[in-house]
Amino acid sequence: MHTNPYTQEKALNGAKHYLMGRGAAGIAGFISIILLVRYMDVHNYAAYTALTGLAALCCVLASLGMERVVSRYIPEGRLYHSVTELSRFIWFTSAIRLLAGLVVMLVLYVSWPVVDRFLTVSEFKFFSIALACLIVAEVMFQHFSTVLQSLVMQKTLTRLLIIQWSGRLMLIAAFVWMKSVITWEDALWIFAIPEMLGIIGFVVVIKRHLLGLSDPDNSGVAGENWPNWEKATEVGLHNYGFTLLAAPPQGYFMKLLTAAYLPVEIVAAYGFFISVAEKIRQYIPLHFFYGLLEPMIIASYLKDRDFSVLSQRCQLLYKSNLLLLVPAIAWVAVAGDPIVAVMTGGKFQGLSWILILVMIQLTIGSHVVLLQLILNSLEKSKLLITASMVALPVLLLAMAVAINTSPIWLLSAPILFSLAMNLYIVFQLAIANHCYKLSWKMLGGVTLSGLLSYLSVGYVVNEMSWYFSSLFMAMFPLFAVIAIYTLSLWAMRTISWQEMLIVKSLIVREKIEQK
Repeated sequence: MHTNPYTQEKALNGAKHYLMGRGAAGIAGFISIILLVRYMDVHNYAAYTALTGLAALCCVLASLGMERVVSRYIPEGRLYHSVTELSRFIWFTSAIRLLAGLVVMLVLYVSWPVVDRFLTVSEFKFFSIALACLIVAEVMFQHFSTVLQSLVMQKTLTRLLIIQWSGRLMLIAAFVWMKSVITWEDALWIFAIPEMLGIIGFVVVIKRHLLGLSDPDNSGVAGENWPNWEKATEVGLHNYGFTLLAAPPQGYFMKLLTAAYLPVEIVAAYGFFISVAEKIRQYIPLHFFYGLLEPMIIASYLKDRDFSVLSQRCQLLYKSNLLLLVPAIAWVAVAGDPIVAVMTGGKFQGLSWILILVMIQLTIGSHVVLLQLILNSLEKSKLLITASMVALPVLLLAMAVAINTSPIWLLSAPILFSLAMNLYIVFQLAIANHCYKLSWKMLGGVTLSGLLSYLSVGYVVNEMSWYFSSLFMAMFPLFAVIAIYTLSLWAMRTISWQEMLIVKSLIVREKIEQK
């Protein structure tokens, strides 16, 4: 009997497994980051930073926008077309991704002498087999993850992700036990081997799943050639174009740029801080719950067509981000060096200001995600490409000025890109009579509370820093910042009753819809 896997009940059940899996995989991932930075010397970690950035860029080049094609057409095939057609689509797109990954890897191999000269942070001289395996494995792992999500196989995907990160932890332990230290090539194998094994697991579970499916009633249309590859290609290319335009400010691209122009220690520190920020990003409310909240917010707007309500809800989501990120930035500003010392075992002293820049970029960039949600609701997603084309020259100009004056300012260039994206989209919304106004009371209250906690705790810490250990000087400011920040928010009435009622209405509506 053919069943519909896209019901709300099954989606919510899958979401529970997904959230639990992200939690477990996130913990394992963060432990892996800490262990690698502790057991690698600065030179090897800088080389590892550069090569993982290069591998991620190769994955983007090999993506071809296929993730959106898979997400768009697999549900349609699962509901309305035969298992044979669905299977053919999955394995055909998989073959395209594999071919694209191999082509990108071969191009990198041929051009390696040029790439090696560009990455001045280290002279690799030879093209590492571990790097080649990591590129191809990452391309296919990302592809099959999208396939499983589109088939609503969240429980299986969760298990594979946990096994993947557990495998990395085991390999780190094995290398440390055998050699006491980890080289950049060891680190590449630590990431590549679990993903190669994971791909085998993906293929097995997808094949079994397809064998257990039955054709839907009246599957397909007589004479219909599904999918329409012309439209599928169009979807992929639009997504691919936006991804390429948005690549320069991303962490993987910036890793490569810093590896070419900045000293080894700064490259290593920046790579570590980017890894930490990416883990933080996954667990702040906006990004953690985005997949669950996006369809509900869009559906609500399509029903009422009330832009003011849409804008208010999106701002409430952004406020939830600020409420966590601003005190985190204040904490790092007060106790950055002790925090970094505890995490890295004493490395990167005096460079915690880089982590502050990365977190500011994360704070501003998360607002672009909300603007993207608004544009998708309004069916004006083309503005994303236009905004990228406007912001990209700003970024490139900032990079060019930094390279020719003081390369260290390269680290602030992504912030300018995100600011340009925000300003352009908000301006275009205003032109289209969609008045999106940020609450200055909210921004002012959160910012002033963060500034007050930084100044007050910073003064106390400066007076007592000579008498306590790094661990104490990292943790005491955290609790002090949270206490003063919370009291300041309360005193300035930054969180209103109206906002609390909106949250309550969303929860109540979700419960009613579930029933």
